[in-house]
Amino acid sequence: MSWIPAVVVGVIALFTTGTFALSVWTQKEARRTRSRVDLLIAGLNSVVVLVVLHQLLPWSSVPVALWLLPVLLVAAGMVGAVLRWPGLPWLRPDRSGRRVLVDVVLEVVVAAAVVVVLVAL
Repeated sequence: MSWIPAVVVGVIALFTTGTFALSVWTQKEARRTRSRVDLLIAGLNSVVVLVVLHQLLPWSSVPVALWLLPVLLVAAGMVGAVLRWPGLPWLRPDRSGRRVLVDVVLEVVVAAAVVVVLVAL
């Protein structure tokens, strides 16, 4: 992989993991995670991005600090998620339970497919 796709994958990884950490730690209501299900999905997406990042980038030519930054963002997001967990409802009041169920199933299926394709094949 040349350096341009590696940079693109790295920027996407930093954006996704940074968004997760920001949604957990921010005080602004518009950007804040509003339910436990949203928190779980955001965490799942961040972990899948780390798997994609690990599998697609040529780590022998990348400094270790560039790998540690997204890992630290996910870790910071997880710490914030643990701290916010007791105060969050399971479902957002503005979304129907059926829609949440469909969204969760689709997210998990896509995440599992990505991980299986990148790791197992």
